[in-house]
Amino acid sequence: MKIAAAYIHAIPGDITANLNQTLTLLQQLDKEGIGFVLFPELSITGYATAKQDIALALLQEEAVLQQLTGFSKSSNLSFAVGYPQQHNEQFFIAHYLFTKGKIAGIHQKSHLGPNEKSTFSEGDELSVFQTGPLKIGMQLCFETHFPEISYAQARQGANLLAMAFASPNETATEKSERFKRYLCARAYDNACYVMACNLSGSTARGAHLPGLAMIIDPKGNILAETQKTGSGYCVADFSTEKLNRIFQSKMAWFNHFKRDQFLNDACKKNPNTALCLSSKWSFTRVNSYFSDFASLVFEHFLSSTQNRELFLQDQNKFYD
Repeated sequence: MKIAAAYIHAIPGDITANLNQTLTLLQQLDKEGIGFVLFPELSITGYATAKQDIALALLQEEAVLQQLTGFSKSSNLSFAVGYPQQHNEQFFIAHYLFTKGKIAGIHQKSHLGPNEKSTFSEGDELSVFQTGPLKIGMQLCFETHFPEISYAQARQGANLLAMAFASPNETATEKSERFKRYLCARAYDNACYVMACNLSGSTARGAHLPGLAMIIDPKGNILAETQKTGSGYCVADFSTEKLNRIFQSKMAWFNHFKRDQFLNDACKKNPNTALCLSSKWSFTRVNSYFSDFASLVFEHFLSSTQNRELFLQDQNKFYD
């Protein structure tokens, strides 16, 4: 099966234009015989965090989902796009998976960036969605920085980690190099394909969004990438045979050997497992999903004042 990581040049608030760009690109990729396409975070609305912008977008939610469902019914490919969601009084950053004329899955962002928390709520589920041979674990931008999420999805059977970004600032080349520093490790450590795409254009606050896309194989190798200006996409083959070779090898499937209980017990010996940097940001949600092991490592890293200051500077730099 061929898979594609794609992005559009999104205009914040111009849902009609963004939807038309998406459908045009989907039509082209359908003709190319692509099996699955991933689009960036909040791709249909453009990236915005103001409550009034989200409320206006939700007025068009039903019509937008109907159009996307209609296209899905008439095409052979599956695809995932970003659109906000509302449950009762809570707003969520969500990603929708469409296949065979239906919404096959919805992922709500579980870990929010600092500037998203005043508008959005955090989702409480990490699911894996299947379409054909693909078992997809979706992650949205900030979520990709928590290795436990990839591990949890891989343990649920995910063979493809679909990572959708709306990460501002940097040039496309700088962002691509930063992504490669940790996304290749997510693929290699979990024996999963990884596909990533970043929204192009600007945020509602005017921050630059450099469009890019990449696909990584389960050994951490870059299979395809693009940094084309405007909209763009890259395509690669998804091979179940390559995955099977890893699963059947003696050493390459690392998660098979992980001693979860041992790591959990080791962490319980330390009473200071709940990590909270300050009122500005908290990592305790990591502990609510997974083992405390990674939190302990990170707590040690942040015990240095210099490291802590660098980390907080990084948050301000990369998250609008």
